[in-house]
Amino acid sequence: MKLRNSVVFYLNGVRHEVGAEHARMMLSDYLRYEKSLTGTKVVCAEGDCGACSVLKLFPHEAPKGSLKNTFIPMNSCITTVAQMDGASLITVDALASGDPRDSKNLSPVQSAMVNGHGSQCGFCTPGFVVTLTGAIENKLCQKKSGTHLTPQEAKNALTGNLCRCTGYQPIIDAATSIELKKCESIKDRFYSKTQELDLKKVQSTPLLVKNDLFSLYAPRTAKDAARYLAKNKTARMIAASTDLGVLSNKGKLKFEKLISLHLVSDLYDLKKIGTGRVSVGARVTLSELRYFLKDLVPQFATFLDIFASPQIKNVATLIGNVGNASPIADTPPFLLVSDAIVHVVGARGKRKIPLEKFYLGYRKTALKTGEIITSIDFAIPKKGQSLALYKTSQRKDLDISIVNAAIRVNWTNAKKTVIKDVNIAMGGIAATPLRLVKTEKLLKGAILSDETLMKAVAALHSEMTPLSDLRSSSSYRRVIVENMFMKFFREHS
Repeated sequence: MKLRNSVVFYLNGVRHEVGAEHARMMLSDYLRYEKSLTGTKVVCAEGDCGACSVLKLFPHEAPKGSLKNTFIPMNSCITTVAQMDGASLITVDALASGDPRDSKNLSPVQSAMVNGHGSQCGFCTPGFVVTLTGAIENKLCQKKSGTHLTPQEAKNALTGNLCRCTGYQPIIDAATSIELKKCESIKDRFYSKTQELDLKKVQSTPLLVKNDLFSLYAPRTAKDAARYLAKNKTARMIAASTDLGVLSNKGKLKFEKLISLHLVSDLYDLKKIGTGRVSVGARVTLSELRYFLKDLVPQFATFLDIFASPQIKNVATLIGNVGNASPIADTPPFLLVSDAIVHVVGARGKRKIPLEKFYLGYRKTALKTGEIITSIDFAIPKKGQSLALYKTSQRKDLDISIVNAAIRVNWTNAKKTVIKDVNIAMGGIAATPLRLVKTEKLLKGAILSDETLMKAVAALHSEMTPLSDLRSSSSYRRVIVENMFMKFFREHS
């Protein structure tokens, strides 16, 4: 099949094609230095503050009920231009209907921020404006009830935007003052049927952009990706780059040879398998997953609310979080107690790996050379089972875990005093996420009592040696693990 040699995307309604030289740049740098769209600011270069937020629409088959084909906010400081291939983007510079120096031309969100004194130094303001515009667009496109954003809706939307000046209340007041009936859909303004057809045509052709310093290959099938990886052993898989982008900005990683799966349509699948399991494709974002699971597995959907910012969740994937193999990743403990199976494709075919056998060591997995993860499936909690997810971090929201945990119990009796079987998993206490099988074995078939729980706590401590690092000491992690364990049985038995 013929390959494209340029990245294609729309920027504020205008079609752009870029080669390898610009494809390698961080999107925020490209906007500022190549397109002079300086409204997009860079502060942290880590995806934490939201000042660099832009709106992105990537036409694909999204799960029912999710933000399907809607402009959603994302960070531009930790993503490359190459990853915008096949997408439509909007920056803060285009939101005014004319010269923004004339207040009559400002968008309703911009006017509200001015009138409500939602800005002081102004450096973070463009990010707030973009994110609020995305929140209103979501409400308009989803045809949700209400004439204004509620304070909680505004707070939820702005979780990933930081401001050091205003104290936030003027921003929240500005957000809730916006009359939705006066807001025009930015999709109607910047996105046409012609543009959609063009982007889908772009997505139907594999991509290879390269020069002497950089290359990115985006195949149309997982098999082609596996073949490429088998021949190019130094190639690095890139999905949302929410971790790799930070390393690149800090000078710890150079983007040289990348492979992206964004053109593989099958990997956007998110579905129930029968009545008992869920299958998540490699390109399904955490935001899409959260919408899909809010009724099926509400505990996990709620847990995702404190996992990263909306800008991160709108592009980050479950598979990326698992495949990155970080010992403090927040999703593996839940997947471990839910009997997750990792599906991979390699040059020699397909295979399945139980997640408990997937992690071999620090940042080391059971993937063989040339293999890629195509999906993960896991069990839905059954009626009568108890599931709880816990996380301790220095901040409640959007922070890296000190310890995270998942516990699932299948009870023998309705009073929840006899354990039929139990799954316990912890993250942040070792080089890999751990299933605590010794403790599970002790509790299987046990009648709950103080004596039983004390024996279980002793077993818990015996099968782990928590690490000490800049976030916590080993001894403090032991205290957290024990408290999480006891908290579960206090609340669920």
